[in-house]
Amino acid sequence: MNRPYRLILIALMLGLTVQTGCFWRLWTKPKPIEERTFDVYGTLKSITPERVVIETNDKKRQETFALTDASIKGSDFQPGAQVHVYYKVKGDVKEVTMVVEKIK
Repeated sequence: MNRPYRLILIALMLGLTVQTGCFWRLWTKPKPIEERTFDVYGTLKSITPERVVIETNDKKRQETFALTDASIKGSDFQPGAQVHVYYKVKGDVKEVTMVVEKIK
């Protein structure tokens, strides 16, 4: 077998081996949106015992999140603090699982 054909064959075999993870995703079902955890960074606009309002860093839009009894609040935040919010979507409501101050 010629050397160029051997290199092409090795490259194809390596490519197929590496890509099996991508093929596997075609047959696995993704988690329902209610079970997924999302996160966003932003500047804290206001925080009350019931809700958190931030302005996101990426698209400069305001997001409102609901705080629940199970929500973890990292510390006492002041408006203007950079925060990292982890949340789950429950219907039309974004429920905070954890909000912490972003380390600069």
